[in-house]
Amino acid sequence: MKKSTLVWLWLITLTIGCSVDAIKMAETLESTKDSPEVVKSSECFSCIAQNGYKLEICDNMDDTYTLFLAGENMKTIGPEELEGKTPKEFVAEGCQLDRLDFAE
Repeated sequence: MKKSTLVWLWLITLTIGCSVDAIKMAETLESTKDSPEVVKSSECFSCIAQNGYKLEICDNMDDTYTLFLAGENMKTIGPEELEGKTPKEFVAEGCQLDRLDFAE
């Protein structure tokens, strides 16, 4: 009788322990499902310039930005060349200009 009682207690403990682990695992999986890991690779802003071409600025993720005009890589600039503007503001201002000058 003692042996069978001990076996039953051991089985119950084992079952409850495994159930708790399964519940914790399910909760962990559920919480990570709603918040996947997101990696930022680049951020670009664009608009159509007055000459009809698409002007775009992309963050290279290394403190530099690349300017594109009509899909052509025109120039890579540093944050100081943004003149205190955000990349979005910089490209928006560029699209309002009559002439775009990308001289080095």
